[in-house]
Amino acid sequence: MFQDRSITVQRPIASLPDDDNHALYSGASGLAEAIHAFLAPLAGTAQRRAKFKLFRVDVSESTVTTVAYYEASGSTQQKTIQQNATWACQWTRPASKEPPRLLSIDVRDYEQIETRGVPKLFTDCTESVIANIDAYHEQFAQGVDYWCQRLEIPLGVTINGHHGLAIGDVNGDGLDDVYVCQPGGLPNQLWVQSRDGTLSDQSAHSGVNLQDLTASAILVDLDNDSDQDLAISTHGWFMAYANDGRGRFENRFQLPNRLPGTLSAADYDNDGRLDIYLCNYNGGDAKYWEFPVPIPYHDAENGSSNILLRNQGDLQFTDVTAQVGLDQNNTRYSFTAAWEDFDNDGDLDVYVANNFGRNNLYRNDVRDTGRFVDVAAEAGVEDIASGMSASWGDYNHDGQMDIYVSNMFSAAGNRVAYQRQFQQGASARTKALLQRAARGNTLFANQGDGTFRDESVNSAVTLGRWSWASLFTDLNNDSWDDLIVLNGLVSTDSSTDL
Repeated sequence: MFQDRSITVQRPIASLPDDDNHALYSGASGLAEAIHAFLAPLAGTAQRRAKFKLFRVDVSESTVTTVAYYEASGSTQQKTIQQNATWACQWTRPASKEPPRLLSIDVRDYEQIETRGVPKLFTDCTESVIANIDAYHEQFAQGVDYWCQRLEIPLGVTINGHHGLAIGDVNGDGLDDVYVCQPGGLPNQLWVQSRDGTLSDQSAHSGVNLQDLTASAILVDLDNDSDQDLAISTHGWFMAYANDGRGRFENRFQLPNRLPGTLSAADYDNDGRLDIYLCNYNGGDAKYWEFPVPIPYHDAENGSSNILLRNQGDLQFTDVTAQVGLDQNNTRYSFTAAWEDFDNDGDLDVYVANNFGRNNLYRNDVRDTGRFVDVAAEAGVEDIASGMSASWGDYNHDGQMDIYVSNMFSAAGNRVAYQRQFQQGASARTKALLQRAARGNTLFANQGDGTFRDESVNSAVTLGRWSWASLFTDLNNDSWDDLIVLNGLVSTDSSTDL
């Protein structure tokens, strides 16, 4: 399927027919032989690892079929081998309390990846870059589980804050620096890069080491003076800080905003100044760290409203959300916004990824009518699921910008939502939407006529696990956009987990 100097990806051309040339295994000894043959590519490797993820259970009168994702890998000094597949296992369904017996294993979607030359595509250089920063050893070197056992929510220091970071050159030396958002009670951090690639803590010097719960920040030039200014969304305020060009910041604008959200910047009206779009999330009077109550779960409209702030110059902003039509369908649980000219008409449109329901695609008609229009339904990109990020890219080189949306793949959701007894009183459409919410990520191909085609399954990009963020980027410099997906969730072992 793919090959370059370092990676080879192989998949079967077609399924083999059930004839004499197709090896069939039976009995316990046959199972052992089959597994031995299956693992043959990993022979001679070390650090071998295998894992199954059960995501479907189908029950019939006499049998039960389970479907699981299979992953295995092993490495030598010269190469790494990885296997990905789907295993469909059929079991007996005994009438008594006897355990079920395995009847057959059908291997589907087999894929084998060989990486040569280096054991890993990436090297973790975290400690070598930020080892000189006290906060790394005191805070960031410990995992979330460590802090969950030591922090109390009533004290205001929270784990579940979706705290982000921003990358930008704050002092004009041509090197990217890092601004880290923190939970309430801990100071935000500004780490400035040196020529040797290491970072130093300049938080106190910067003037932006505030201790408010901060959800997101962006470093962009908001006043057109050729340096990177800072916009921050905290629990209570949106704030814009002017950069003096040397990495010291001064607060120039603040707007009350009850809950912190995520920020993006774009010149929506083509006036040469970057405007700010603020995605809010929770609705009602809930504290930010409390889990929301979406109503209804699969199509909630009780979230907070997003805000578009027009840049008036000199770091002053005006709320123009209603004026430009972005108050339409604007009460959802919005995680992020991604800007792109999807219809190639010369102005920037915006896709908003919403949790617990359908997303928005606001087409920019400001030049003609002064307003945006939500065209997500007619464009076919509502993607009713658990949207948490979106990334634009021309993945198929047709000159049209496509979009990838990260959602949640839930093995438990797939197992439960397809059972006959699940939501027996719900309509078929509601059941389908709840089942869709567990499927995973979505790739929409832009068809160039204002509509998109769902290519997620065909492109094998749905399984991003519990995906928080995604990014189109060319990892191997071959001009084709690859995908990076960030996933994970705070979790503990539970014997009662579905």
